[in-house]
Amino acid sequence: MKRLISTLLACFFFLALLAQEVKTFELRNNTGMNAVVSNYGARVMKLEVRNWNGRLEPVIKGYAHISNYKDDITLGATLINNAENAPLVSADKVWEVVSVESQTATFCCITDIINGEHKGKLRVSVTYTLSDQNALDIDYNVSSTISTHCQVTNGIVFNLSGDTNRSILKQYLWIDSYKTNALNANQKLAHKQKKMRYTALDFNQPRELGERINNFQNGYNHTFQLRHPSKTQNPAAILFDEQSGRVMTVHICESSLHINSYGKLSTGISFQPIREGYDGNKKEINTAISPEKEFHSTTVFAFSTDPPLIMRREHIVK
Repeated sequence: MKRLISTLLACFFFLALLAQEVKTFELRNNTGMNAVVSNYGARVMKLEVRNWNGRLEPVIKGYAHISNYKDDITLGATLINNAENAPLVSADKVWEVVSVESQTATFCCITDIINGEHKGKLRVSVTYTLSDQNALDIDYNVSSTISTHCQVTNGIVFNLSGDTNRSILKQYLWIDSYKTNALNANQKLAHKQKKMRYTALDFNQPRELGERINNFQNGYNHTFQLRHPSKTQNPAAILFDEQSGRVMTVHICESSLHINSYGKLSTGISFQPIREGYDGNKKEINTAISPEKEFHSTTVFAFSTDPPLIMRREHIVK
């Protein structure tokens, strides 16, 4: 009986999405790297990248069918956080398709917002681009008709091994950070920083993810204050899978990067830029958005099979 009810709910969910014109699109660059994106939650459903011998394999977690996301609603989605449960709401919306080309797709979402006695509209657009440099570029544009605060980030979960069910604990991580930022439940700055040199959170030298993950009850789920905030030319983090040869370099505009391993027996890891923290002058980031002040941000996940110097054996801590 329970299985029948679950099947019926899945059918109703799928039919409801069809009624809202859910669409998926395949993007492909000139080197063969490809992705599947959807206007349901403005999400990335699939991303395939070549390994050291040229074989295309998946590097993110995802499902083949939209209906499977009903129990994993934020996976791969664009997450808007301007109120309680807002990321769940934005991930469950069917976004407007603005434009689609062979290597790029743009989606838009307009939502009602309230700030005290003032009511307004929040407009968020996201553009996914597969560049010929083998990178997934994510561009966000946010505007509002009233003053508000808003976070926009991604729900993509990575596993560079080529098998998204395989453990990531042997993959190596480097982070450009010496401190963590404490955030509250609404992803707002709690005005507390912790130095992490020589602790289990110190990834200033590349380390295996599994080396010290057991020091934390739920694995890694921390927000790192970057040493070079707002400098997109500087890598924020680097992930390396020695077996497949894949390297992913993360570039962001924000001052903080939230990293989540989803438990200690992890098969995936996320890199979520957070518009909170402190700038290069150690001043608190102003997160306000107003009719006069729009917000733009870019996240780049760049892939290669040529490890940077810091990820070569002589630099890896073992």
